[in-house]
Amino acid sequence: MLSEAPLSKSRYLRWLQCPLRLYLDVHHRELATPPAASVQARFDVGHRVGALARTRYPGGVLVEQGPHQHAEAVARTADLIRSGTRDIFEAAFTYDHVKIRADVLHALDGGGFELVEVKSTSRYDPAKHLPDVGIQAYVTLGAGLDVRRVTLMHLDTTYVWPGGPYDPERILAATDVTAEAFDYARNMAPHVAEMIAILEAAEPPSVQPSDAICRRPYECEFYAYCTRGIEPPDGLDVEPTVDATTAQRLEELRFPLLFVDFETVNPALPLFPGTSPFQVVKVQWSVHRLEADGALTHDEWLVASADTDPQPEFLSTLLDALGRSGTFVHYSPYELTQLVDLAARLPDMRDQLLATLPGLYDKVAQRLADRGEELPPRPDTGGGLASFDLGREAVARGVSHPALAGTWSIKAALPILAPSLPPYSSLAVTDGDAAMLATAEMLDPETPPERRAELRKALLRYCEQDTLAMVEIYRRMVSRA
Repeated sequence: MLSEAPLSKSRYLRWLQCPLRLYLDVHHRELATPPAASVQARFDVGHRVGALARTRYPGGVLVEQGPHQHAEAVARTADLIRSGTRDIFEAAFTYDHVKIRADVLHALDGGGFELVEVKSTSRYDPAKHLPDVGIQAYVTLGAGLDVRRVTLMHLDTTYVWPGGPYDPERILAATDVTAEAFDYARNMAPHVAEMIAILEAAEPPSVQPSDAICRRPYECEFYAYCTRGIEPPDGLDVEPTVDATTAQRLEELRFPLLFVDFETVNPALPLFPGTSPFQVVKVQWSVHRLEADGALTHDEWLVASADTDPQPEFLSTLLDALGRSGTFVHYSPYELTQLVDLAARLPDMRDQLLATLPGLYDKVAQRLADRGEELPPRPDTGGGLASFDLGREAVARGVSHPALAGTWSIKAALPILAPSLPPYSSLAVTDGDAAMLATAEMLDPETPPERRAELRKALLRYCEQDTLAMVEIYRRMVSRA
């Protein structure tokens, strides 16, 4: 039997993604997969941003009753409103089978209330946030609260963190979404009725799993359950075919071949002084150098401290490792995009970077022009590195294999084209999200020294795997032509 208020904001958002997700969340929560570390980290950052937002309302009162004490939380909220409390955190309301908790309920000077939803995002995105604020407006208005303003509070990407405590007045920005939220609320009742009908049905709704449903905007916690027994063929017993034209192009690349990979972080709350929320900060590189005679060497660099912006050291050490002859081999446009960003951010190192990779000149000039600056005429330096995208220009265009249908990612290509290397799943750091989390933990001053050393070793091994995989993919494609 359903409870009096089986729905909530989070369950409404689950229903928008998939009706079966809502049904399972209410009736069979035990089938859910525990959140991945990256998902839990996103929740944790959200809590930190929410706590930061509360400091903008000195004297505010927290409704302390937990999720399983909703009736008590509603009563406590009502008491606080009656007593004239101006700012209430986690205010609780129930209406039409839906229960919600408001991040901040602020009493306006002219009467009525402002409903504030806090998000650890960089801006208001109607596709993601309007349903969120809309259902809260629906419940609070339906419960009889005089809501006159609805605000989405989010991080301000123009804020440059100088170090020390974050300034809540500067790192957070607010977007007025009152009109949109009220319009949305007016159309909520049929949605609620449909959700209740789903939950009261004798059988769960029938939904065919697909990436479009199950992984967007976020991967559903019931994905593993819904796809149980469905094993896509790995095709590892099928030999890849390599296009001869692509293989020939690989053989014509100018030696030495410099296989390069970067790792970055883009935390919601800045890690390094002088950076902004969600700024992409370059923190690690790996370079495998392959000579014409087959000799292979490796260089690497990883940030060691969060005391300063690491990017000048990142770039200077990278340029020293690259030299100015040969081919800069990358697996996607990402590395070149990040170098363009560094050229724009670090004018003192711009000339050296462009002398190393002269092919970046036009993109750097455009980046500077977009912000009203002009790049000096292209220097006639001669030499420098050529660049080649191994992923897009070779694997995507020149390799045929069932496991690569629709993808050319390095993780998909590795077991097909570099089977001698261990799978990424066997590494301590398995993917980019895990690398970001490991970097943040390694730089945290409260992390014990032994753990920091362990994380550093794992991060270096992960980035090295990427560039070594590129070497092996190159060799395999050339040999199979």
